[in-house]
Amino acid sequence: PQGEPEKTAGEAPAETPAVEITSEKQQLIGVKIATISVRPLNKVIRTVGRIEYDERQLRTVNTKVEGWIEKLYIDYTGRYVKKGEPMAELYSPELLATQEEYLSILKWRGAKGSDTQTGAMISKDAEALVEAARKRLQRFDISDEQIRELEQTGKARRTLVIYSPTNGYVVQKMALQGMRVMPGEKLFDVADLSTVWVIADIYEYELSSIRVGETASIGLSYFPGKEFKSKIDYVYP
Repeated sequence: PQGEPEKTAGEAPAETPAVEITSEKQQLIGVKIATISVRPLNKVIRTVGRIEYDERQLRTVNTKVEGWIEKLYIDYTGRYVKKGEPMAELYSPELLATQEEYLSILKWRGAKGSDTQTGAMISKDAEALVEAARKRLQRFDISDEQIRELEQTGKARRTLVIYSPTNGYVVQKMALQGMRVMPGEKLFDVADLSTVWVIADIYEYELSSIRVGETASIGLSYFPGKEFKSKIDYVYP
């Protein structure tokens, strides 16, 4: 264009004016100098979390009948138990009476004949009574195996054995030797620790950077230098 100075071939372009900042001012405004490089634009969020039980693997052991704990197999917190392992024995007058009633109905059914029409009707009624008594036992958490044992031996068991519903560690123990137990009262909490949850708190302004399925690196103070990789499973509303 007219008025623009002519450039000779090979002439270096004019230098861009430099901005100089004294070292004192650099420290005040937080200037950082780094070498240019290609990097992914990832945002790292650091926070503190806490390890908790996996709620899906936590089981409560209780009873559906009133009674007294006569024998305690699991007598301290932290013990590891296997599924089906006996934890306590409960004496319940109500349960003992139900077993004896069941045995009496079985004997009465066996004494009634079915060769006549009347005998057939009585036998049908006896079967209904036997089934009703069996269901009452099942409502008290008496297993089918225990009912079969009752039928074979013909003797009522004085105590009810309470078994562990899962593999895991006893994390709470409310049961004590000789204590009275009411229906639904918690005796033990058993937690399967093969998987645990890490609950972490983040600030509200960081919420947009959190997505379910993203990878999280977890470090523990008692495992220095070791990282555990996991994924974000859920974001609480």
